Amino acid sequence: MPWATAALAAPLHFYLIYDVIRTAYPNGILGLVPAVFAVPSLLGLMVLLKRMPAESPARNAQLALFGGAALFFITLIFPIQFDRQWITLGWALEGAALCWLFHRVPHPGLRLVGTALLVVAFARLALNPAVLNYHAHSATPIFNWYLYTYGIVAICLFAAARLLAPPRNLVLGRNAQPLLYTLSGILAFLLLNIEIADYFSRPGMNALTFEFSGNFARDMSYSIAWGLFALLLLIIGIRQKARSVRYASLGLLGVTILKLFLHDLSQLDQLYRIAAFVVVAIIAIFASFLYQRFLGLSQKQI
Repeated sequence: MPWATAALAAPLHFYLIYDVIRTAYPNGILGLVPAVFAVPSLLGLMVLLKRMPAESPARNAQLALFGGAALFFITLIFPIQFDRQWITLGWALEGAALCWLFHRVPHPGLRLVGTALLVVAFARLALNPAVLNYHAHSATPIFNWYLYTYGIVAICLFAAARLLAPPRNLVLGRNAQPLLYTLSGILAFLLLNIEIADYFSRPGMNALTFEFSGNFARDMSYSIAWGLFALLLLIIGIRQKARSVRYASLGLLGVTILKLFLHDLSQLDQLYRIAAFVVVAIIAIFASFLYQRFLGLSQKQI
């Protein structure tokens, strides 16, 4: 209990002190606050490594507490300095960092807390539409806060899935790796659609809106992007021999083709219809070629 109290005291007090500094002394280098907070945790970790016997039964738990606290502050430096969705980014970076620390300190609590933080970060971005209204509409297309917020969380989910490869993949008796890969893919697909919507948003809009009609370039961008994303999923599914990923790619490709036939073509001129058919047909033919070749190789192996 004394070790846990010492390790968790700084994280529990951090927000109060950070809020006081941000309010009373606003400046452009608030990232220094978590950097300073990380120092005591790192010093405690160094003391533990030097003085705690390796055979001590409590050593892993103590290292996990101080290592997790130090990583908590280190992973907060970047999101606080950029001041956009810093809580969500902090959760995601801390979750991935705890999964990395689990390789060095095999304490199951690190893996559990890391996975939970990543799932919460995903839910905050994917299941909370209001998150798109927390900040003003970006004036810069593509390279904006949408890209770094959703992109970093997706990368953290992917990195954690790689870190929790077997035999480290069981969280509460469940295989966490497919879940993390799935959440990473969903977030990447959501980011793709957000960037398209942001690029075609009208100037002066305060909030991002999704519209699927009335603009030929935007409608075709959605269809082509979905087709390419489905093709990428198919390639990944074939390389990794993941049946669920292949099925997801075929499902998304089917939705793309339905969107093209039932929605896009009714709003296009004759020339644009031909171009749309050609682009989607090329993607579908390439996907069919890859799938047939994969099935041929599988049959030969059998």
